[in-house]
Amino acid sequence: MRILFKSVLILDSSSAYYQQKVDLLAENGFWKEIAPTISSPADTLVDGENLSWHPSVIDLRVHHTLPGGEFKEDWNSLKSAALRGGVLDLALLPTGNPVPQQAEAIQFIANQSTEVNFFPIAPLTLDNVGDNFTDLYDLYYAGARWFSHGSGSLQNTDLMVKCLQYLQTLPVTLVSRPNTDGLSLYGQIHEGLQSTLMGLKGIPVLAETLSIKRDLDLLRYVRTNSFGNGSEGFRLHFSCLSSKESVELIRQAKLEGLPVSADVAIHQLIFTEEDLFDFDTNKKVNPPFRTKEDQDALWVGLQDGTVDAIVSDHHPVEVELKEIEFDQASFGIIGLETLLPALLQAATHRNISSIDTWIHQGPAKLLGINVSTLVEGQLAKGILVAEKQVEYQPSMIVSKSKNSAFLNHTFDHQIVGVLNGSIYTSF
Repeated sequence: MRILFKSVLILDSSSAYYQQKVDLLAENGFWKEIAPTISSPADTLVDGENLSWHPSVIDLRVHHTLPGGEFKEDWNSLKSAALRGGVLDLALLPTGNPVPQQAEAIQFIANQSTEVNFFPIAPLTLDNVGDNFTDLYDLYYAGARWFSHGSGSLQNTDLMVKCLQYLQTLPVTLVSRPNTDGLSLYGQIHEGLQSTLMGLKGIPVLAETLSIKRDLDLLRYVRTNSFGNGSEGFRLHFSCLSSKESVELIRQAKLEGLPVSADVAIHQLIFTEEDLFDFDTNKKVNPPFRTKEDQDALWVGLQDGTVDAIVSDHHPVEVELKEIEFDQASFGIIGLETLLPALLQAATHRNISSIDTWIHQGPAKLLGINVSTLVEGQLAKGILVAEKQVEYQPSMIVSKSKNSAFLNHTFDHQIVGVLNGSIYTSF
């Protein structure tokens, strides 16, 4: 099987062909030839105007609805949504019902990998309740390399420090979506001017920063008392940062030499609290959209390496829990299909030329997987993007859930094809 891509602008910053227009020939899943012009015959010819080639997206944060949530997302719709967004590798939070907390469940999730590679995140506690441990070592030997307390932060300090003590002996990542439940309880949006004007209870930045400070202190304590048993591959990862203060805490922790990393959700880089003036429940998310100052600090954190990755935080929610009063609606936004187009548009507005460090190389390093390289003889993998304006409509969404914050938004780019080895999917 030979696939020939004609006159494609390479926007993979790790490639020797970066910013050049070339032809790409893939044969049986590998790059056969890369040159200014290729006239060799091919089974499939892909040609068009204003086409660019990007590395595939690696998404570190996707809410898993399986089993139990097939009405929100099933395996087929999840794979379709990932492919539509060029996401070929993704980490699944342990948020199914029942929670995938046995070795067999971890292996089952990993075995679903076909066109898309799934990396199961294992739960820290049974049923994500925060009372008793899962069998952490059993889950590790079953293949889990990331662990989290469902989609949030483990509030029980004693259990959190013990999880750090156990897991810091292994080359794994412990994920925390920093939040102090007592401070965010009943909160709807960011605590500030907009929450006051809208008459909604706010979620303060302190709910996030207090949690980060606690976990960093616990990490320092565990490392000081590890008696040389700490693994060099262990990391504490903070997910979905949303504030200027949070970025600064991670920055200082890295300067201190602590094994920490962090990500930010794509919607935090685009929307602020002011975008909630119309009570659009599709923009109700936790952590909430914060201020323009916070958003600017997130971008600075990405550019100076404090923040390691951008995630979709894909969170399917059924329509019955979105099309109701704002204060009764559920948190959550889907994002697999729009992560790349949204990021390309936002980066253009900020005059940022290269984005793939945050959605490919950085996440790959954190997951411990090899990145695809645009070199002859290497695995053919990547995304074909066309530069054209497209208004995002519900009919375009392939996810079973339609709770996108980008409905009726006009993107400047559209994904028109995804290549993963010998499998080429065109849209």
